Formats: sequence, structure tokens, C-alpha cells
Amino acid sequence: MKIIKNISLIRMITMLIGLLLLMIPWYQLGIHFPNYIAGGKIIIDIKYIIVGFIFVFSYLLKLVVFRMKNKIKSELKFILTIENALDHIFIEGLLVLLSFHGFISPIIPIVIIAKKILVDAMKKLSADNGSMNEKSKLGYCENIILRLGIILLLFYNLPFELWNFYFADALIIIATVFAVLNGCIYYFQAKNMLVKEQ
Repeated sequence: MKIIKNISLIRMITMLIGLLLLMIPWYQLGIHFPNYIAGGKIIIDIKYIIVGFIFVFSYLLKLVVFRMKNKIKSELKFILTIENALDHIFIEGLLVLLSFHGFISPIIPIVIIAKKILVDAMKKLSADNGSMNEKSKLGYCENIILRLGIILLLFYNLPFELWNFYFADALIIIATVFAVLNGCIYYFQAKNMLVKEQ
């Protein structure tokens, strides 16, 4: 169990570092990250690449914990709950920061965060009434596509950017559409359950 706890702590620390790297205005502190040019036209700020590697590393650790979840004892549930909450903050925080830095439209983090709030409210409402919403497969697709889109954005959509193929943008838009559809599914599930019970 100690290894799971250590992995969770490492994940939480790396996620915080990733957010801080993009949140802090380093240039105001006199710190300048090096820039590189890819393909003779793409200026790459190395801090986004660093955060990209942190994101991939964090996700791989999450998969390790997921595979070991059968061995998790109740005393570790608290730290894993905190880690899961921080995971959502990390994803949504990255979306907000990528929007702030001009990588994506501000509407995307607004829609995805609004969907998360709606789904959490529907889950709580269903649980309070003794029922449980079924997990949507669309939600799994949304999470995977969103994570892939964020990774590609952090890596400047390379190598697709060299061919003017905006694959990262397409993935983020698809994930946003899936988020809206998934939110609607949860809403109607909860609504139908409540109507039946009345």
C-alpha cells in the first residue's frame, strides 16, 4: 500500500508543478525559458514542453494506480480521493491556462467546467434519492480525447503542425461536443429517475 501512497503523492506534486509553471509570470521575475524553432516556422516555448512531459508522466502514474486499485485498502481512500480531485483541477486548470495563453477558445474550458458541475450535481441528486446514474461510455471517450488534445496542444500539435493539420484543435472540439452530450445524458438520466420515484 505504501507504493500506491507514494505514487499518489508524486502525482499530486507533479500536477501542482505543472500548473505553477504556466501560472507564474516568470518574465516578471527575470526568468526566461528558452525558445526553439521547429520546422522553420513554429516558435516553441520550452515550458509548455516540460508541462507536456509532466502531463504524460502523471497520466502514466494514474494508469499504474488504476491497475493496483484492487489492492487498495480503506485507509488510502482519502489520499486517492484528494488525488482524483486534484486531477480534475489539473485538467481544468490547464484548459483555463491554455485559453489564457491563446491556445484555445475561452468557451472550451467554460463548457467543460460547466458540464463537470452539472454532472456532479446530478450524481449528488441521484445519490440523495437512493439511485445511481449509469456511467456513460461517452464520458470515457471524452476524457481520453480531451487528454490527448491537451498533450498535443502542450507539444504545439507537433508533428501535425508541420503539415498544417490542426489535430489538437480537432480533438479538443470533439471532446467539448462529447462533454455537452455527456452532460445531457446525465441530466436526462437523473430527471427520469426522479420522475419515476414521484
